[in-house]
Amino acid sequence: MDDLAQSKIEVIVTVAEDRKANLKQIASELQIRGLELTAEPLEDLGMITGKALEMNLDQLKIVNGVTAVEKAGTVHIAPPDAEVQ
Repeated sequence: MDDLAQSKIEVIVTVAEDRKANLKQIASELQIRGLELTAEPLEDLGMITGKALEMNLDQLKIVNGVTAVEKAGTVHIAPPDAEVQ
């Protein structure tokens, strides 16, 4: 396996509205399946952020209560005094 296949990517996991009360339990199950938490679960939003191997994403998606597992994007914001592009 090459280094790229072994590098972890940032992911955002969304939990079903009716399962938000179980967010910490779901986070624990995700960790068992390979998610490395990068912050405390966002209870009000029903989201969990972390890092995982891309090959493990399918394992995260099958956790009961998970509605989506998405690769986190990168946002670049220009400084306030920058010209409009």
